[in-house]
Amino acid sequence: MNTQRSIWQTHYYTVIRMYMTLVGIWPYQTIGTKCLRFVTTFTFSFSILIPQVLYLLNGSIDLDDVFECVPSMAITILFSSKLVILMINNKKIKACFKTIEEDWLSLNTDIDKAILRQYTKYGQHLTKFYAIIMLLPASFHILRPFITTLLKNDIENMTKSSIPEATKLPYRVEYGEKLNQHFYLIMLHCCLAVLAHLIATVAVDGFYYTVIQHACGMFSIIGNMLENIGKNNVANFHLEVKKIKDDNYKMALNCLRRHLRVLEFAKLIESIFTNMFLISVNINILEGSLSGIQVIMNLNNAGNIAAPLSVYFAQIAHLFLQFWQGQLLLNSSDVPYESICRGKWYFTSQKCKKILLLIMNRTMSPCKITAGKIMTLSIESFSAVLKTSMSYFTVLRSFQ
Repeated sequence: MNTQRSIWQTHYYTVIRMYMTLVGIWPYQTIGTKCLRFVTTFTFSFSILIPQVLYLLNGSIDLDDVFECVPSMAITILFSSKLVILMINNKKIKACFKTIEEDWLSLNTDIDKAILRQYTKYGQHLTKFYAIIMLLPASFHILRPFITTLLKNDIENMTKSSIPEATKLPYRVEYGEKLNQHFYLIMLHCCLAVLAHLIATVAVDGFYYTVIQHACGMFSIIGNMLENIGKNNVANFHLEVKKIKDDNYKMALNCLRRHLRVLEFAKLIESIFTNMFLISVNINILEGSLSGIQVIMNLNNAGNIAAPLSVYFAQIAHLFLQFWQGQLLLNSSDVPYESICRGKWYFTSQKCKKILLLIMNRTMSPCKITAGKIMTLSIESFSAVLKTSMSYFTVLRSFQ
C-alpha cells in the first residue's frame, strides 16, 4: 500500500466503503453526490416516523398497540440520528481516514503490515457479521405481512379482502382513508424505510468497528516493537551510548511518537461517537424492554412473533458489539505497558529507559469510548445496561 488510492481500493475496506458511499458519508465523494445520497437515505429513514406518531396519537388504540408501535419508532429515531451525527462530524471522519492512510504508509516492516492487515480484516468480517444480524429483523419486518396473510388464509379460511390493510404493512402507521387508496405506495414507503434503516446502521457501526480495530492494530504494532527493544543488546550493551548509535533509543522514540498519535486517534473516535452512544444506550434500554413485551404478547401467534423476536436479539447484539469494541480498545491501550514489562528494557541505555517511562506513564490513563462522557463502554457496563433493561421490562410487564 503506497498511495491513498491503493489503501481504500483494497478488499480490506470494500464493505465499509460500499455502505458509507450509499448513505453519503464516505469522505472521498463529491459534495453533490454526498448530499444527494444522504438526503435520500435520511428522508426514507426518518419520514416513516410521521405516520407512526399519528398512529400512536390515534385515540382508538390500546396499550398493546403502544407496545408494538414504540419499538419501531425508537429504531427510526436511533438510526436516523446516527446518520445525522456522522454527517455533522464529517471533518472528524475525514481526519480519521487521513490518520489511517498515514499509518499504513508509515509501516516499514512486513510484520507491522501483517499485524495491521489482520486487525483490518477482522473489522471487515465484523461489519459483514453485523450486516447479517441487522438483515434478519429487516427481512422479517418486510415479510411479516405476507406470512400473516398466508397464515390467516390457511387457518381461518379468510379471504384476502377480509384482512385489514393496516395489518399487511411492516409498521403500524396511520394514513386515514388514504391507506386503502394508496396501499401499494404506502407499502413501498415502509419497505424503503426498513432498507434505509438497515443501510444506515451498517454504515455507521461498520465505520466504528473499522476505526476501533485500526486503533487496536496500532497498539499491537507498538507493543510488538517495544517487546523487541533490547533483545540484540544482551551480550554487549552500554548504559551510556551516543544517540546516533543507539538503535534502541531510536526505536523507543518512534514508538513514543506512534503511541501519542494513536492516543489522539482514540480521542477523535471518542469525540465522534460519545453523543451517539448516549442516545443509543438509552433508546436500546427502552427498545429492548418493549421488544421483550412484544415477544410475550405474541407467544401464541406464530405469524407475529418472528419480527419482535428478531428485533430483540438484534438489539442485544447491536448493543453488545458496541460495548465489546469499547472493551477491546481498553484492553489494547494496556498493550504498550505490558510489552515494556515483558521486554529486555534493562539492556537499554538510560536515555532509552526515559522514553520507555514516558510511554508507560501515558498508559496510566487507558483509552476509552464513553456514552456522553457518563458511561465507559465495556463488558461490565454492558451487563449493567442489560440489568436496567430487564428492570424496565418487569415494570412494563406489570402494566400489560
